[in-house]
Amino acid sequence: MNGHGSSAAASRLHLWLRRLAWLLFPIAALALLETALIAVYGGPWRWNRLLHAARPAPRLLAAALALLGWHLLRRGPRYDARAWAACAGRLFLGGLSALAAFFAAEIGLRLHLQRTQSGQSLERLDPARRPDPQARIRSSHPLAVIIRKSANPRVVYELQPGLDRPFGHNTLRTNSQGLRDSLEYPVARRPNSVRIVGIGDSGMFGWGCDQDQNYLDVLESNLNARADGVLYEVLNMAVPGYNTQLEVDAFFEKGARYRPDLVVVGWCDNDFQLPFFMVQEGQWDRRDVSFLWLLLFDRQRYADIALSRVVDQRSVQRERVSAFHKAGVDAAGVRQALTALKARGEREGYRVYAIGNMRPEAVQIFRELDIPFFNVRERIGKDEYPENFYLHSIHPRPGGHAVLAQRLEAELEALGWLKPAARPAPDAEKKLRR
Repeated sequence: MNGHGSSAAASRLHLWLRRLAWLLFPIAALALLETALIAVYGGPWRWNRLLHAARPAPRLLAAALALLGWHLLRRGPRYDARAWAACAGRLFLGGLSALAAFFAAEIGLRLHLQRTQSGQSLERLDPARRPDPQARIRSSHPLAVIIRKSANPRVVYELQPGLDRPFGHNTLRTNSQGLRDSLEYPVARRPNSVRIVGIGDSGMFGWGCDQDQNYLDVLESNLNARADGVLYEVLNMAVPGYNTQLEVDAFFEKGARYRPDLVVVGWCDNDFQLPFFMVQEGQWDRRDVSFLWLLLFDRQRYADIALSRVVDQRSVQRERVSAFHKAGVDAAGVRQALTALKARGEREGYRVYAIGNMRPEAVQIFRELDIPFFNVRERIGKDEYPENFYLHSIHPRPGGHAVLAQRLEAELEALGWLKPAARPAPDAEKKLRR
């Protein structure tokens, strides 16, 4: 009787343990479902103000413990010592295998990031006519609407070609080469011509000016109005947000092939700084986070620290900018870029001239390199022209650009630099007007 009662009690215990085990199973399933939803959303999720989940680690732990309890409550009472040892061994090997697979995937992801991110980081600036360009590159700055990535990673970005659109309260057109110009310029030189290429940033670009109102366009019109039998071509390669390093590299990339007689540097004191848009490199060698975990459960943070992103200067982390671009700032970087520009000019036959508002550090660099310059800050008095010309700001108004064109023409004429060079020039197609 006692044996029978003991057996019945054991059976009832086993029954209640199995029932308890099946209560643990839905707990594990719910925890796994919430974890899966966090992975799908790439972060915290909420449904109808009732259900939400934000922390995957406790849910994974709860699911693992519930599944373990479910298994042990169902099978454990029938285990002997050998079975318990085998169960413990399987759990250990299973956990070790899962951990090894996780670390292997983590290493593979890091290798993938190191191999691909430098090439893919600028894709956020493409395509040229994207429907929502500002959202693509996470920028509130209007410049994001008119730029794209450069084929040269050193240059980072450039103007989109073929634009014909409003920009702010002004008109903006770019030619097929991505220059802010209403004209197309053939690469080949025409006989009896003077070709000037301008490199600069938003000041030379004509920020706040309508098309054809920047001082290079006005200069070209003024020079050709001479009707002296010389064809004057003035190409505007300025891109807002560039510094001197990017201006020079962009010229080497696609401006030097036009074989100019003169390169005009449109100076602005922010040329000492990083360019406005930069590639912020991912921190692929960090050891304090798991990139795989972030990719699964916190994709916003993953994108911030793992992916190379194009960001503007207001939010860029300087330590995550390439060594090359960091070397292009301050006086040393400007001096290095201008030295390279002048040295190439001596080899290829073009001169270099600079114009803009210059503080003493810039003046010293141009003097050291023996580059002629026109310092607006020193050469034009603040009361010499109407205040609304904004001649002494980084963004002159159209009246200020007209003055700069007149002064630049006079300076180049005095230097004797507006005469056609005695160089052979192949036949070239006529300049096409838009």
